[in-house]
Amino acid sequence: MQFGFDAAVRTTQRWLQQVFTPADSGPATSSADSNATTRKQDDVSQAAENTRQEPMFEELPEDIRYHIHSLLPVQDAARAACASHGFLRSWRCYPNLTLNERTLGLAGKKIKGRDIDLICIVDPILKNHCGLKTLKLDLLPFNNISASCLDRWLHTAVHSGVKELSLALSSHEESYSFPCSVLSGEAAASSIQSLYLFGCAFHPTEIIGHLRRLKILHLSCVHITEEGLDHLLSKSFALEELEIFKCSNIICLTIPCTLQKLKFLKVAWCQVLQAVEINAPKLSSFYYSGTALLGISVGDSSQLKDVHLVHPPCILYYARARLPSIARNVKSLTLASCGENVNTPMLLSKLPRLKKLDIRLLGLEPAFSPHYDALSLISFLQASPALDSFILRINQDVMCHDSVVGDDYVYLRKKPEFQHEHLRQVTITGFRASKSLVELVIYILESAPSLERLTLDTTDSNDRSSCTSRKPCRCSWMTKSNVADAHVAMEVAGRCIASRVPSGVEFKVLGPCKL
Repeated sequence: MQFGFDAAVRTTQRWLQQVFTPADSGPATSSADSNATTRKQDDVSQAAENTRQEPMFEELPEDIRYHIHSLLPVQDAARAACASHGFLRSWRCYPNLTLNERTLGLAGKKIKGRDIDLICIVDPILKNHCGLKTLKLDLLPFNNISASCLDRWLHTAVHSGVKELSLALSSHEESYSFPCSVLSGEAAASSIQSLYLFGCAFHPTEIIGHLRRLKILHLSCVHITEEGLDHLLSKSFALEELEIFKCSNIICLTIPCTLQKLKFLKVAWCQVLQAVEINAPKLSSFYYSGTALLGISVGDSSQLKDVHLVHPPCILYYARARLPSIARNVKSLTLASCGENVNTPMLLSKLPRLKKLDIRLLGLEPAFSPHYDALSLISFLQASPALDSFILRINQDVMCHDSVVGDDYVYLRKKPEFQHEHLRQVTITGFRASKSLVELVIYILESAPSLERLTLDTTDSNDRSSCTSRKPCRCSWMTKSNVADAHVAMEVAGRCIASRVPSGVEFKVLGPCKL
């Protein structure tokens, strides 16, 4: 049945292309050209007439015609409504509206008067719609939409039964305040499942109703206070996913224990944020990115399995010291550091269930200490007896201080005391000819009897599949100095590491792409 629907959609789109593609224009050069144009216009008219009479569309049961219509992109759906009475009726129940500069046909229009055109188009669309499931108002290119219009559109959408509501504005986040009344009635409580807000103010109060179906909440560049967010979260018992991005008025983020279903939490680039207190018992994924370390506390970390901590300086030190107590059951861990002042400490605490470890040395300010020893990363390996996969990504500007391994290099570190029985795959991108990196690799080879694959990539490119002459990858951005360093690293890997690789291990050394 789905195959038949897809074929009907393709047929409708071809018909629309015929109907709405204007005949060739230009100065007539001959009667033959004129006759050809006339024939094309006749063909278009006949195609439109045939489709209006086509039983596949007009005589199909209404629910099937509505379903076919709903599968069309919004622009094609609106065009079909202009060319067919049957599609006009189903357009009024078209479930998923994405209204932006492109879909409304306002791309490329002169800025003057464009906001008025927007209102004249959107008003009748929403006024005549019913059964709306998704409304995405992407108004980033528009600067002068009145608050009364926005309020009217939002109220109309909620009363129409919208499930997913998205509003993106270009104005300063305090210029428009999202109306709490939209979320105060039974209509919102019984319908809204996803709410996305970008570029506005939002000050929830007690008048907000119990949003018993709200599962996803994304707030980006939203002016919201801690008290307002607390009000909102206290009425959102069904919440499963929460993202907070660049909300600059929150100092302490508290996730209450009443969010019994919350599984995913992402907090990014909230400038004044100092602490995150998590009491949601079912949280399984936590993402944080920012420029400062946080005070993170987790009331019940038994379900927390996936943790990403990105960008804060000294995050490796912090994670090694704190994660065993706040995320003991973590299985997948990503750490991205923009600078480490001291080596990663050797501690007795463990991450007993960690299977995948991804460490990224970004090399941004503050820079890595000239005394930083990459071999200290074995602290994470020793803390993770179940580790299966280890990925280390090194930016080209990191580890430049480390001495290049010379021809007289001799490995003097003592034999490892730990055996990593489950470690099977190791990848290092940005590998270079530095002593501490070479020693880290040798340590892994001597302590991982189950190792199956070791890859040393001398570039910092993560995806080589797109490397072509037409679509160059990151290798094409390498400077002559980077390329020279990569070739030295390849030579060192062949001289100091290759002979130590057991015969059962797949070993690859990757150099710069040859375009």
